[in-house]
Amino acid sequence: MSTTVKAFYRAVQEGDVAALEGLIDDAFCLICPTRDHVLSGVYEGKARFFNDVLPRVFGCVNPEEIAFCQAHQIVVEAGEVVVAMAQNAGLAKSGERYDQIYLHVFKVRAGKIVALIEGFDTALANRALWQSGDPLVPDHLPALSNLAQFQQA
Repeated sequence: MSTTVKAFYRAVQEGDVAALEGLIDDAFCLICPTRDHVLSGVYEGKARFFNDVLPRVFGCVNPEEIAFCQAHQIVVEAGEVVVAMAQNAGLAKSGERYDQIYLHVFKVRAGKIVALIEGFDTALANRALWQSGDPLVPDHLPALSNLAQFQQA
């Protein structure tokens, strides 16, 4: 499972969308366990991730001025679950540094990422990337019950 996660980080670092698409399951769900931020709640489906979520983030940076997931480390691997941390280094289009640190909890099955819980500094993201941008409406609001969706993925 950690091989898939390492390939995910490599694809993000290299901006290799085709490789990333190959790693994400069609029924993928992204869970951002925060409230009242641009990204908060559950975003369901591979298409939603690529069409709505990724452009919301990558549209706020110049790829030549930032290295996404420049550093990453797997913390633990337990069956289908891999916990990792990653860090960006660089500037957002706003001119503010976006040295974000992520906590990722992946669920991997048959070489595909079926679910991802992503924890990050929402204040930094809101300030550097989105200023006062409108939230991306989630498929489900953030709640502890979102964990059941991860477990059932």
